[in-house]
Amino acid sequence: MKKILTLVILLSSFAAGICAQEATPFPYPEIPDSLTTLQQRTDYLVINFWKGADMKKVINDTTALNRAFADYTTFIPYASPDSVKKSINHLLALYKNDAKNTLKLVKRAEKEMYGPNPSIIANEPYMLFTKAVFTNKKINQKEKEKYLAHVKMINSSQVGSSIQPIRYATRYNAVHEVHEQPGEYKVLYFHLPDDEEVSMNHLRLKADAAVNALSKTGTLKIIDIMSGDPTDEWKKSVSDFPYEWETGTSTTAGDYIDLRIMPAIYLLDQNNKIIARNMSIESVLQIAKALYQKQQQQ
Repeated sequence: MKKILTLVILLSSFAAGICAQEATPFPYPEIPDSLTTLQQRTDYLVINFWKGADMKKVINDTTALNRAFADYTTFIPYASPDSVKKSINHLLALYKNDAKNTLKLVKRAEKEMYGPNPSIIANEPYMLFTKAVFTNKKINQKEKEKYLAHVKMINSSQVGSSIQPIRYATRYNAVHEVHEQPGEYKVLYFHLPDDEEVSMNHLRLKADAAVNALSKTGTLKIIDIMSGDPTDEWKKSVSDFPYEWETGTSTTAGDYIDLRIMPAIYLLDQNNKIIARNMSIESVLQIAKALYQKQQQQ
C-alpha cells in the first residue's frame, strides 16, 4: 500500500509539473489530466518516458542513465504488459546495431530487475532486454552465455517446469543432488542462515504429525538447504532433524532456481516438476494434512 501511495504521489507530481527538469536527468513526460486510472497513467508514462531524453548524452552519462533507468523501472509493475513491451522494444531498437550501448541498457535492467537485490522482480521485461543480447551478432559469446543462464534460471523456476540439477553439501560433507532424492512429493526449503522465522518453521515441521508420517512412508521428502557455507552453528542446528529429511548447504543454488525472495519454498512432484512456488509454511502443513488424510482413507 505504501508503494502504491508513493507512486500515486509521483504521478501527481509529474502531472502537475512539480518534477522540474533540473531534478531529473531529462524532462519526464507530463501525464494528461484526461488519464485518471493508475494503469492509464503508468502506461502513458512508461511508453513516453524516454521521449524527452537526449539519448546520445544520457547513454554516455552513467549517473544520468542509472537515475533515469531506476525511475523508469519504478513504474513498470503498474503498467500493462503490452505497454511495457512496446516501451522496452522501442528503447532497444535505438541501439539495434550498437553492442556497447545495448549492453549498457541490459546491465541496468539486470541491476534493477534481476538482482542481486533488484528494485523489482520483473521476469518478462528483463527477458526482453536479454533477447537483445542474443540477437546482436556483435556481442561476444561469453556475455550471451551469462544472460542465457539467467533466462534458464527464470524459466526453470516456473510452475510446471522441471528444475535444473541442484547440488548441496550435507553436514557430513557429502555432495547430494535434489534430482536424486526419492519422494512422491518434495518440499525444497531454501533459506538464509540465522533466520529466527525459519528456525520456528523448522520446529513446526518437526512437530507436525502429518509431515512426520508422510516422511516415514516416503510420500513427502523435506529437503532443507541453507544458502551459504556450512558453519559449526548450522551443523549443530540440524543435528536433531528427522532422519528422513535431507539437509545441506549451497552457495550456487540461486544460479539454478529463483531464490531472489528468501526464504523460498518449492513443492515438486516425483519427476522434479514444480507444483507450487513461493509457498508459506502454512501451505506446506495444509498440503501435508490433505495428503495424510487421503492416505488414511485408502
